[in-house]
Amino acid sequence: MKGSVFSSLVSITNGLHRDNRQKKDFKYLLSDFKLNPKANNAVFKVNFKKPLNAKKEYYQKLIFIETENTVASFSKEFPVNATTPENKYSYTILLNKFDKYLNDIATYINKRGITADLNNDDNYIINYLKVSAIRLYIELQEQYGQFSNITLFSIQEIAEKYFNDTDFDASKIEKVDISKKVVVKKILKSKAKPKTSFGYKNKDTSGLLKVLNDFQLRVDMLDNRTTVQQLYDLLITKDFTEVNTQIYIQCETTQFSYIVDVLKPFFTGFNPTSIERSGKFITKTGTLLKANNLHKNKVHNPKEKEEIDNIIQQLQ
Repeated sequence: MKGSVFSSLVSITNGLHRDNRQKKDFKYLLSDFKLNPKANNAVFKVNFKKPLNAKKEYYQKLIFIETENTVASFSKEFPVNATTPENKYSYTILLNKFDKYLNDIATYINKRGITADLNNDDNYIINYLKVSAIRLYIELQEQYGQFSNITLFSIQEIAEKYFNDTDFDASKIEKVDISKKVVVKKILKSKAKPKTSFGYKNKDTSGLLKVLNDFQLRVDMLDNRTTVQQLYDLLITKDFTEVNTQIYIQCETTQFSYIVDVLKPFFTGFNPTSIERSGKFITKTGTLLKANNLHKNKVHNPKEKEEIDNIIQQLQ
């Protein structure tokens, strides 16, 4: 299934109503599932009727896995070294995504006549999808609501807001005991000593150099005042304050913002804040590249996105 299961299952062209596979097909697909992942940072869990046939079980597992992976990804979206403005930006992006999921599911329920009869396969699957989407919304609020600029809602209020469901059974989304889990991240104190290394994770850095060379070849990332080797040396140094090189960006800021985003998982501290703090990156207009500039130019589909995505796969 292409894209998010929360979008695909309720799309007009690829929605659940288009799936005409037989029971034997779902039994075969179930054999490919590994153990269900559980997000270590989860605050809630879904309580739902056990699936009693292969189709229900297949989609239940599919939705469960994506839900857990999304919750687990919060730690990447809200890194420990991020500033409050960065966290507020990340919160808004995720909230908008979950808002769209809920609205799309509500539209599908209304147009397709989905009811609460869980004996019907499609009803079961869409209702489980609905509960899981509400869980994502409440998880985000519970863990990072301090970064919200809008009103926070209860589980019942979310159900009423999006589905006009005033009788929603809130016990379907249960708060779990997190006493043994990692404490939810609070706003960092400004007194923390800033890091002076981007922290490339892999001891073998040759792959990074290859990727940077490909970025330069495919998207013209740097202008002729900067070499790929200079950028590479800066990214792997243990202390960028000791590096005198300036990195002059040639590509569009939307492209560089996207490159930063796809490279970020391979570093412990490569993000808009550390880029600004380093004072090493210069824009096409000759000014210091600021974190806010990268945030404002963050788009999902920048120029040459496919080229960038193909290149970064070398580091997977």
